[in-house]
Amino acid sequence: MSKKKSKPKYDPFKALHPQSINRDLEDLAKRLFELSTKGSKPIWDELKAGNMKEDLDLKRRFLASSHARMNEAQKTIVEIIQSNQTLTNSQTILIQGIADSMAWQLIGNQLCYARRFYKGHKPVNLKQSNFDSVVLAANQTTSKDPGSFALISDLTSFVQVGDLLTMGSLGGLTIGEVKEGRKNHEILDFMNFFTQSGCPRAFQYFAQEHGDSGIKQLQRMFRQAERMGHVTEVMSKGRSLDPDTNQKISIPEEFIYIQNWDSELNSILEDSDSKGWALNVIDDCLFIASYSKDAMQGHGHGMFNMWFDQFEGTANCPRARLIDSMSHPLAIPIFNLNISDEHKFDILFGRKNVCIGLNISALLKKLRKVGLKVREATNKEASTMDQQGFPPYRHNGKAIFIGNEQREMLLMDGIFLRVLFHSQRPVETIQAILNSSPELAP
Repeated sequence: MSKKKSKPKYDPFKALHPQSINRDLEDLAKRLFELSTKGSKPIWDELKAGNMKEDLDLKRRFLASSHARMNEAQKTIVEIIQSNQTLTNSQTILIQGIADSMAWQLIGNQLCYARRFYKGHKPVNLKQSNFDSVVLAANQTTSKDPGSFALISDLTSFVQVGDLLTMGSLGGLTIGEVKEGRKNHEILDFMNFFTQSGCPRAFQYFAQEHGDSGIKQLQRMFRQAERMGHVTEVMSKGRSLDPDTNQKISIPEEFIYIQNWDSELNSILEDSDSKGWALNVIDDCLFIASYSKDAMQGHGHGMFNMWFDQFEGTANCPRARLIDSMSHPLAIPIFNLNISDEHKFDILFGRKNVCIGLNISALLKKLRKVGLKVREATNKEASTMDQQGFPPYRHNGKAIFIGNEQREMLLMDGIFLRVLFHSQRPVETIQAILNSSPELAP
């Protein structure tokens, strides 16, 4: 029996060490960024004065302009992938980040939808998949509906349901699956027949004709169809039963605003331009700092860790660099953050290192101060969650419950995702979750 890998020992001079994308890719990154995020720029002035819900022509022109540029960005990415060159790690991060940026735009930057698309699968090897067939299907989709955009799911890090995520020329998302080969088409025909007829004897005839391998493929295709139906139902109706977990998903109809720390982030980025560093503390528990210029960048992360540790920050407290959002499947990529383009590329290409740490001891104190209840979970409660596949975060070895008068929740990694990579203020985020539907829960 192999030994479990031990967690690397915390070292303040190694944790959060600066990382960056290869600077040779900066011109390509800027071109893809412009195409994927600013296609509607020619009509931005009209958008400020107009209302797309009422003005269908404005909406059509907005989508046509945006989608045309997104298609151009995806075409460039496809050409890079289909070339004979082996992709470097930096190229992979850039391509995936641009594709993720477009996917997040299509779903309105809504984490509740992104979580339905993500299944925790390993990234697909595009050289060994049916990539060429999907590319062809994407081109056929957009040619049938000029002004639409069909995003190839395998280019992204989190869209793992369906092969194509398509937005039509007048809006509306659809999920498409691309099947090639005679046997797949035969199985698909059987699925359609069975769905319409419900004939129980049909399975017996199918098994006799296609054998065990056919049955396994049928099961996979049924599972894919269930997942696609689930995501579609969640996005259209706001509620559905997850076929993988049997969990009831319910998204509140009302928009829930959670305060962010965008202004604090922009402030420290600006300040670090002039003096090489800047820092701030949000809600008395979220520590953020930006280090730039050669004088500070090489060892700024060590200074951040020592500062953070000085205020009861433990080695187990969540810490991240902002550039880590480019490798976390459910994080908003840097391209979509509410910061200047200059700062985005400074972070991506190593001219700035933004460090973030959530001090759990300080967070719990702050939660008690605003009137929330904090208690340690019993060993049985924590073990039950572990067994169900939802392991809670443990602070000083103990899982933590946070509650108000109506309900309570376990402190879990989903909270840290929202705080570190979706710029949500920690206390307000927890309050919003406790006061809203279970779908917001981590």
